Amino acid sequence: MDAKRISLTISEVCQSLGISYKSDNPAYVAMLNDARRLCSIMRELRIIAGDLEAISERQGIKELKTFLHREAISIDKIDHDLVRMARQLKNE
Repeated sequence: MDAKRISLTISEVCQSLGISYKSDNPAYVAMLNDARRLCSIMRELRIIAGDLEAISERQGIKELKTFLHREAISIDKIDHDLVRMARQLKNE
C-alpha cells in the first residue's frame, strides 16, 4: 500500500471516529473528498432534473423540457469525467 492510500485510510478512520488528524498528503484527501461530493451533487441534480421534467410535461412547458435535455447531455459529460477521476484514484 502506498503512502497516499495509507494517509487516506488513516484520515477516513479518524474522521469516522471523531479523531482530529492532519494528513501528510492533504491534497490527495481533498481531491478524494471533492470527487465524492461531486458524485453526490450529480445524484441530486439527476433527481431535480427528473422533477423539473415531470413538471414541464404536466404544465406543457416545452422550453423547460428542451433546456433540461440539453443540460442533461452536459451532466452526462461531467459524469464521464467523474468516472475517469474515480478510476484514477482507485489505481493510485
